[in-house]
Amino acid sequence: MKKLFIVLVVFCLMLVNVYSQDDISKALVLKIDGVITGYTHKYISNALDKAEKENAALVIELDTPGGLLGATRKIVQIILESDIPVITHVAPQGARAGSAGTFIVLASHYASMADGSNIGAAHPVNITGEDLEGNMSEKVLNDTVAFIRSISEKRNRNGDIAEKMVTESISLTSSQALEKNIIDSVDNSVEEVLESARKELGLGNNIAMERIEPSTMQKIAFFLSDPNILVLLLMIGVLAIILEFQMPGTFIFASLGAVAIILFLFGINIIPINYLSLLLVLLGVTLLILEIFIPSFGLFTLASIVSLVFGLYLLFDRENSVGIGVSMWVIIAIVFVVIALAVIIGRLVIKDFKRKPSAGMEKLKGMEGKVIEFSDGEGKMFVNGEIWNITSDDTLVKGEKAEVEDYNGITLTVKKGG
Repeated sequence: MKKLFIVLVVFCLMLVNVYSQDDISKALVLKIDGVITGYTHKYISNALDKAEKENAALVIELDTPGGLLGATRKIVQIILESDIPVITHVAPQGARAGSAGTFIVLASHYASMADGSNIGAAHPVNITGEDLEGNMSEKVLNDTVAFIRSISEKRNRNGDIAEKMVTESISLTSSQALEKNIIDSVDNSVEEVLESARKELGLGNNIAMERIEPSTMQKIAFFLSDPNILVLLLMIGVLAIILEFQMPGTFIFASLGAVAIILFLFGINIIPINYLSLLLVLLGVTLLILEIFIPSFGLFTLASIVSLVFGLYLLFDRENSVGIGVSMWVIIAIVFVVIALAVIIGRLVIKDFKRKPSAGMEKLKGMEGKVIEFSDGEGKMFVNGEIWNITSDDTLVKGEKAEVEDYNGITLTVKKGG
């Protein structure tokens, strides 16, 4: 009887295994390309709900420089608690799972990377993008180390290497990550990943794939979660408003600036910013404007460049985010564009100062009119819609054209016209 019982138990386990392999016959695939934010968490959460309802595996194609730690913790939590298998694939070739993305890869039931991709560098930083110091450094670092170790232990991955990604900011290629048991395989397509994960996760032999597309609002949120895009929107908004004041009446620049500023304000609700750095950016623009009206022999311009560079560089680096920042090439391009616009506006202002006044008696100089009467060097002339007293050294006749040279009181000095 005992042997029969053992045979029955083994048979039942085999049936369960066969059932589990054929149970999941579908995979939902979604792409995460950009900064990890609250919208990313909602996107993955909705996809997980859909996968659970359809009894499907979830494949996350990941390419991220990092993101918000709060959003990353929530994503890790729902992946760890998921009853359906979650597969993370760092793709396409050349992609990265930087900073916050490292935690998502480690938390997945199955992790894969494409050739040429990399993972790691998850060290927490402060608002300057440098290492934290003092007691706060120790607290944040210990918390992050404990977080990444707990994930690694849960998924039986190399906790020592995972910890070094935080403490030493190491980064691994796909082959190195596979060798050090950070990921499970190296694959260059979703089909290859599913084939590699089939036995380990008990997937069916013929898996249908369905791609999940983000909603319009999610697409806008993902677009605005790029720090470089937000910085460009801010500068477009500020400069467009300045141009509207310089060339009023068209409302084209005002409309463009308003739209850009609104999108920027929407974006900073997705990615928190450092408001002191924002003030530095606005100060930099203000100093350039002052240079136009109050020449300082370049001092204002130099100060504005320093303010813009530091303000833009530190704008998105905060203690609760990792891997978020503005590209230095974008910063350099913005600085050159702002300086160029300042020079153009400055030349327009100088030209306005040199232009002859368009009001009062001065505006009559150079105008031509028709002589009404003239005798003994004096007479009257119709010019600019009015009749004026005139004097002239030339001999003029009625109906002849005359040009205004100067004025004395309300009497015009004229000469023969062309």
